[in-house]
Amino acid sequence: MGASLRTVILAAGAIALGAARPPAAPNPLTVVVANGPYAGTYHAKADEVVCLHAKAQKMFAASFKDFDAPTARSFAEGGLKVDNPDAPGAKTGQIYVAFGTKDKKAVEYDIPNAPITMTVKGKGVDLMGTAKSKDGVLIRVNASCVDISTM
Repeated sequence: MGASLRTVILAAGAIALGAARPPAAPNPLTVVVANGPYAGTYHAKADEVVCLHAKAQKMFAASFKDFDAPTARSFAEGGLKVDNPDAPGAKTGQIYVAFGTKDKKAVEYDIPNAPITMTVKGKGVDLMGTAKSKDGVLIRVNASCVDISTM
């Protein structure tokens, strides 16, 4: 069984904080929540978005975590995880978005088996996933990965 996107976000955040490497190219990630109490467009800090291709685990992810999210309405973490990214055909995976502080999440949207479009562009990858949460909230996540960590 693959790792959940939340686990990937935490691991990627730890890698980003602890890795001594030259500054990475920004990886923009945008979340659009179409309805519900958190409706709006949210932009992750592009230089804090981590894109990870874990070949042995058969997954590709773009994730963001704000370790200093100050309020219950803050965009705290989110991203996309693609299952079996190297297999041919349509892609599915997980969409995860959370709002709240670093200590307490006010709301989490976790959508498994979401359809995800994965487009390889040279050495980069564009991801887009759109799906409804179990309570009917429509969420779209777009990410453009230029700096991709591999393992």
